[in-house]
Amino acid sequence: MEEEARIIPRDTVSGGRTVPRDLAKFTRDCFAPLGGVELELPPRGPMREPPDFS
Repeated sequence: MEEEARIIPRDTVSGGRTVPRDLAKFTRDCFAPLGGVELELPPRGPMREPPDFS
């Protein structure tokens, strides 16, 4: 664990690990080999009336 605590800052400063610039592309690339992911969206209902603070 001590070695890991040394590696993380060293890699961050030296550029050893790159941060993805396009999060959507990064996510697609991660899930594409799995066949993608389909999320079930909940049905939408009418909006509620705003609260009355009078």
